[in-house]
Amino acid sequence: MNFIEKHQLYKKKLSATLNKIEDINLAKKRLSYLRWKVSENLDKLLFEFETNVKKTDANVLFAPTIETAIEHLNKHLKPFSKVNFLEHNAIKKMVANGNIVVPENSEKPDVVIVGAKFLMANTGNIFIALNNVQEYQQIINAKKTIIIAGIDSILASQIDLPLAKQLYSTYEIGELIYPAEILTRPGKPRGLQTEIVLILIDNGRSKLLTNPFHRPLFNLLNFDLAPVCPMHQISEEIPYWKNIDSLSYFLNPFTTDLDAIKQPIFGNYGFEILNQYLPYDIDLSEHVTEARSFSNQNEKKKTVFNSFLDTDKSSIALNAKNFRDKEKFKKYAMHNFFGK
Repeated sequence: MNFIEKHQLYKKKLSATLNKIEDINLAKKRLSYLRWKVSENLDKLLFEFETNVKKTDANVLFAPTIETAIEHLNKHLKPFSKVNFLEHNAIKKMVANGNIVVPENSEKPDVVIVGAKFLMANTGNIFIALNNVQEYQQIINAKKTIIIAGIDSILASQIDLPLAKQLYSTYEIGELIYPAEILTRPGKPRGLQTEIVLILIDNGRSKLLTNPFHRPLFNLLNFDLAPVCPMHQISEEIPYWKNIDSLSYFLNPFTTDLDAIKQPIFGNYGFEILNQYLPYDIDLSEHVTEARSFSNQNEKKKTVFNSFLDTDKSSIALNAKNFRDKEKFKKYAMHNFFGK
């Protein structure tokens, strides 16, 4: 199935699912508010989560850097030879950032490395969304399950989980529920023979929350972009583990340094298109405008020509006709959507 076919199938499923939700805009506003409160109280919620995990004699392995995460990972992988990395959002980011060589999957792995979708601060529980039933079976039969999660995955209360997982599922796969799910906690859960190990990755995000020029909610978008992104078509020859979608590309300057990396801000267009496929009620265009203002505050006044180049050309770059001509689409998208 090519990009256009995936796109069309996703939009069809998404449309049918959205019709089942009474007020999708209100749901998105509610989730946005809940996650904003998380960003404002992240330090307290992480402490609360760790406290609840320790009540069952388990631990959270904190990894402030990708190097620390790899150290934790190697320590727990050392006794095992059959290891499966599941293709989840948190895992993909860790693999890409750490330049990790992913081994071939085994049918009966001793260790499964999986990404968490949400951590619940008030219970110490972990919610994992799975791509299929086979992933579920691998986890429950493995000797050890290593869960990779970012601080972007915290929810204040497990009461918020139904809303969060429904909206994420809706916009990620176009359906109300994931194919398979696991709700667990670190340690040795009853009924499972696997040991659960949690590695919580920071990657510098906690430092950004105090910076008024970064939007805290951006650091809580632990979201798999749906198959509507032009980057998937342009970069389909790149190995899956190294693929970066346009949302991650756009977020890059907000999670690093706006002054140092301006290209994604000044060359990334089509935010109104992306807004249609986010589970949050946020305006990407508004945030980019403010970021541009901040990045330009020490620069000289732009010429009229440069100002024209900096306008939103998404209507050109993302014209539906251009999708059907791959080479023409690639030329427009690489220049106008990704600023290359």
